[in-house]
Amino acid sequence: MLIPRLLNRVAERTDRWILPVIYTVTEELRIIAMEADHHIKERILKSSASNSEKANKLEEAARTINRTLTVCLNDRNTPLPKSRKWGVYFIISLLFKVYFKLGTISLATSVVRVLNASSTVGDIPSVEEYPKAHMVTFKYYVGILAFMDEEYEKAEEHLQAALNKCHKKAIRNQELILQYLLPTNLLLHRRYPQRAVWHNFPRLQTIYEDLFTASKRGDMRSYEAALAARERLFVTRRLYLTMLKIRTKIVRPRLFEQVYLASDKSTRVPVSAFRKGLEFVGIDVDDDQVECWAAVMIYQGQMKGYISRERKTIVLSNNEPFPK
Repeated sequence: MLIPRLLNRVAERTDRWILPVIYTVTEELRIIAMEADHHIKERILKSSASNSEKANKLEEAARTINRTLTVCLNDRNTPLPKSRKWGVYFIISLLFKVYFKLGTISLATSVVRVLNASSTVGDIPSVEEYPKAHMVTFKYYVGILAFMDEEYEKAEEHLQAALNKCHKKAIRNQELILQYLLPTNLLLHRRYPQRAVWHNFPRLQTIYEDLFTASKRGDMRSYEAALAARERLFVTRRLYLTMLKIRTKIVRPRLFEQVYLASDKSTRVPVSAFRKGLEFVGIDVDDDQVECWAAVMIYQGQMKGYISRERKTIVLSNNEPFPK
């Protein structure tokens, strides 16, 4: 209880000089709360008797940090150069860390809405005016939120901004950003990383290289195997749904394109040819499933043409049937 009381007393100060103290106290509060929850969980597991104690110290810390954010946002007693509003993005980024740890993503989204409302009426400076460290962390988490909402253009914008401003020696931070930016670029632009990326970030190479290589070749069997091997990792890091989208929007159309090329670029390819192409890479489906996938690709603009059900044929456009 000492740190929350201290934080409340510190937040009452009206000068900007107090912000470094607020940063230290809120960060220490988060760390101590996490350690307390860890010890409580261990004690509960070791105790055979029923224990009413709950590991909710991090939730309590989040409420205290949130009150600190409110104090900083509502600081109107001092001129802007001396205002505590210059601590807003640090506190928000700290709240993001807590909410992601707790799995309460909706609360992180609510914080963004509150911030956007304050920014719209001009209550706080632009994020570009804040220290780079504050901006990079904020952009990173906002990018992940957009990524999870499948707003990939917005995610790319924020993650790329975070990467551009990230310190060149902060390799671990760059790796965390690229973990989401690489699949975003692949999904939006079919953009594959250069070899230098794998050299500089070997952990990302371990995670992604097999999947990216398989997607480039249209090798669905290898992609499925690599995805299954990393399923738990991708689910934990909230990447799994995006990797499924890459399979649907990139790997499968690439395989269909290879069947088209193997058919001497004929604009009329039997459905059975696509089915055999799928069977060749270990995907056992019937003609109806092939037609269903083709219909989805045509609807989504990944393939230009139409399906002739009477002749069991997919009629492709003469002009770039598989848009790049």
